[in-house]
Amino acid sequence: MSTPSEKLSYSRTHRTARGILLVSLVLSFLATACAPLKSIFRASSTAETNLTSNPLPATPLPGEPTWTPSPIPFNPTATINFETPNPVQISELQHVQLDNRLVVAAKFRNTLENAVLRDVQYEVLVLDANGSRLAQEFGGIPWLLPRQTSALVREFDLLVGAEAASVELRFTGGAADPKLKLRQPFAVTIPAFIVDQESAQLTGWLHNADDLTYTEVSINAVAYNAKGEIVGGGNGYMEFVPPKDTVGVSVPAIVTEAPTRVEIYPMLSAYSASLPGGKWWNNIKVEDWNFVTTSGSQLAGGAVLTNITNRVLTGTYYIITVSDAEGRVCLVAKDFINMILPGETLNFSPGVLLLPKTAAASKVDLLIVPGEFGEYALAYNPLSTSQPVLDVEGENSLVRVNVLNNLNAGISTVLVTVLIENQQGKIVGGGQLLTDRVPPNGSLRVAVPVVFLGDPETLTVHTSATLPVSAIIGQ
Repeated sequence: MSTPSEKLSYSRTHRTARGILLVSLVLSFLATACAPLKSIFRASSTAETNLTSNPLPATPLPGEPTWTPSPIPFNPTATINFETPNPVQISELQHVQLDNRLVVAAKFRNTLENAVLRDVQYEVLVLDANGSRLAQEFGGIPWLLPRQTSALVREFDLLVGAEAASVELRFTGGAADPKLKLRQPFAVTIPAFIVDQESAQLTGWLHNADDLTYTEVSINAVAYNAKGEIVGGGNGYMEFVPPKDTVGVSVPAIVTEAPTRVEIYPMLSAYSASLPGGKWWNNIKVEDWNFVTTSGSQLAGGAVLTNITNRVLTGTYYIITVSDAEGRVCLVAKDFINMILPGETLNFSPGVLLLPKTAAASKVDLLIVPGEFGEYALAYNPLSTSQPVLDVEGENSLVRVNVLNNLNAGISTVLVTVLIENQQGKIVGGGQLLTDRVPPNGSLRVAVPVVFLGDPETLTVHTSATLPVSAIIGQ
C-alpha cells in the first residue's frame, strides 16, 4: 500500500520539417533593359516597363541610387476582400511582451457550417510603431472543421530594445470541402496554471477519441485574467497521442499576471501523422515500474522494459505525467529511449525530476510508446556495469559504478541508468547520468545522482549502460 510520500498509479504500455526557402534576388544592370522584380507572396503586374526610350545611364549620376528600387512594398498589403469574407474569422487577437519575449495569442474559427477547410495558411506579422517588421512567421493548418474554433499562440524573441506595437494575423488558402466528413478527435479537460519560482506552465489532460495514434499534435494555450483579458499563453507539441486514451500536456507560459482561466486548443499540425493500431503496441513489455516523491519535491523511479521482438527497436518514447489530488497536471516529462536490442531487458529511469513546489503530487502515469524497427551500427551492446555502491555520505545521494566498454573503440558518452529496490522488490528510487568518454576496452568510474525512499542499508541497486542518441563511436 502506498505511503503518503509514495505516489503511485496504474501502468500502460503503448506505442509509439520547414524547408528553408532561399530567395535570391539578382539585380542585373544592363545598358538597355531591366527585368521587373516579382514578389514571392503574390503575382506581379503583367505590364512591362519600356526602358528603351529612357535607357539607364552606364554610370549613375551624382545623387542617384546605385540600385534599382523594388516596386513591391516591404510589407505588401493584401488584396481587399470587398465582397466575399474570409471563411476563417479571427475572434480574439492579443500580444503580450515581457522584455524581449513576445507572445501572440489568437482565437479563430471556420465560419462555414457544412464544409471542412483544408490546408489553411497563416502569416503572423509583428510591427513596431513605425510599421517596421520585427518578426514574421508562416505556417499551415491541415484542416478546420465546420464551425470549429481554434487558437494559435506563437512566441518570438525580439531584438533588445525592440517593442511590438501591433500584430497582424492573415489567413489565406483554405479549400472548402463539403464532402470531407471529419470529426474533432481531441478534447482537453482540467486546464490549469502551475507556477513556482522556477517556471510557469499551462497544463491539462488531452483525450483522443479516435482509434488512431496521432503524432506532433500542436498544443496552443491561452491565458486570461479575471476580466477576460488575454494575459499571455504558450505553445508546444505532443509527440504522441495514443488511441482511445489520455495523456498530460504542459507548455511553458509567458504571462503578465497570474491567469484565472486557461483554454487549451489541440490541433493537428503540418507535421502530424496518424498511425493505425496493431500488435506493435505490444513490442515492449513493462516488467515493473514505480515512482516516488520526496519532501524536497523530487520525483524518482523508473521501469524495467523488455523488447519482446527479434528486431532492434529505435526511437521508443516515454511520457510521464504527474498530477495532484485535484487532477491537475503538474509535471510532464517526455523523451526518447534510443535503442533496445532484440530480447533485451533494460533499466529505464528519467533521472531525478523536480516537481513544482506549489503542487503536491498524488498520481504518476507512465506511457511507453514502442519505437520502430530499425538498424544500428552495433549488433550488440558492448557496455556493462559493475560494482555499484550507494553513497549517502555527502549532501546528495550518489550511486558510484564502473562502466565497462568491451568495444575496441572509444565511445564519446554513455547513458547510465540506476533503479533502486527495497526488500520487497519494489522500485523506490532511481537516477541517470550521461558520462564522459569511455575508452576502448576500458572502464570509467562514474557517480550517478539518485533519489530514493527507505533505509539505504536494506536497498538493492540495479544499474545498466546503453548508447544514447548523442553517442559517437570511435572517439
